Amino acid sequence: MSVGDIFVSSWGYEQTNVTFYQVLSVHGKKTVTVREIRANSEYTDSMVGFKTPVLNDFTGECFKRQIKDFGDELAIKIEDFETAYKTLPEEKHRFSSYY
Repeated sequence: MSVGDIFVSSWGYEQTNVTFYQVLSVHGKKTVTVREIRANSEYTDSMVGFKTPVLNDFTGECFKRQIKDFGDELAIKIEDFETAYKTLPEEKHRFSSYY
């Protein structure tokens, strides 16, 4: 776990919300401070596409969370309904939306 690492969550009902978080600081082995970052959206159809994170383009407030280890994956529980997993900055993540 390092400063600058990116985590992504994908959640929703009848739509897929994708949210990215960037690590701002590391506190020991199990705690990090993160902040949500904006994403670029690439539509592949009218309401679906892929998102990629925009590094250092912050939105919202920073907050601390415990790091969870799920076998080979590191994760952060953002909310009861949202868990973010470590990802690569260039990796695309599928989203869908309904208006």
